[in-house]
Amino acid sequence: MDTPSHDVIVIGAGPAGLTAATEAARAGLKCLCLDKLAPGGVLINLGELHDFDEIFSGTQMASLMTDDAVVAGVEIGFGEVVKLSGDGPWTVETAEGERHTARAVVVATGLHKGRLGLPNEDQFEGRGISHCAACDGPLYTGLPIVVAGAEGWAALEAQELVGLGSKVTVVGSPPAEKPEGITFIEGRIVGLEGSDGLQSIVVESGTVRNTIPASAVFVYVGQSPAAEFVPESLARDATGHIVLDKEGRTSSPTAFAAGDVRAGGRQYLTDAIADGQRAAKAVVAALSKTS
Repeated sequence: MDTPSHDVIVIGAGPAGLTAATEAARAGLKCLCLDKLAPGGVLINLGELHDFDEIFSGTQMASLMTDDAVVAGVEIGFGEVVKLSGDGPWTVETAEGERHTARAVVVATGLHKGRLGLPNEDQFEGRGISHCAACDGPLYTGLPIVVAGAEGWAALEAQELVGLGSKVTVVGSPPAEKPEGITFIEGRIVGLEGSDGLQSIVVESGTVRNTIPASAVFVYVGQSPAAEFVPESLARDATGHIVLDKEGRTSSPTAFAAGDVRAGGRQYLTDAIADGQRAAKAVVAALSKTS
């Protein structure tokens, strides 16, 4: 086989992927970071971030992380990965017809958009159902807004919506410390109602069902890992998330995963960054053994 074009390919340029790529490049590895959209992943859709001493917007953080990656020597590529094959070296194929090879690979593709799993859900997509508070929140200024999900990215989205909606309600398990301006309902959404766009939702809490006004629902439940291209040789759990050991390794010694696509991952920015750092260290250690 021809010599691989890169030491490592990182699939996904969200916070976990950019961190993994940057740290791998800083360690002297030739690294390609691929994403089907602009670098930043979920960060592009987030408003203010409060995870650090300074307050950044999601787009600012995405720009800073991308700049760090480029300065470190990461090659940023664009393409939707449709197939991952091999077992070190690995071959990555994109929908655009490109083919890349590497000694190691990191999968950091995150999650697909959430779904409520309701039969009429599609008819409200873009007419009340949304997945991005920074993008669509202003459309519902002064109207009742609901967030489905209470942790991780959902919590950030809910805080982004406070001050826009006439009332912001989160449907999901409430956190120990409830942010101001948000009403929490423990339960799940079981119905969507409205003749011209969304007007209300039905929430089930135990055996009780209540209808509450809602002009928009931002969905952060029912998300699935974006890993359809991953070969069956890499172990996954019952929900399709990639299974890792404590060092961040998959069932293959030269394949790794980071961020929300991995089993047990939490949807928090600091966790994604830590995952990326761990994956990069594991890549460096693995490739040093095969050099």
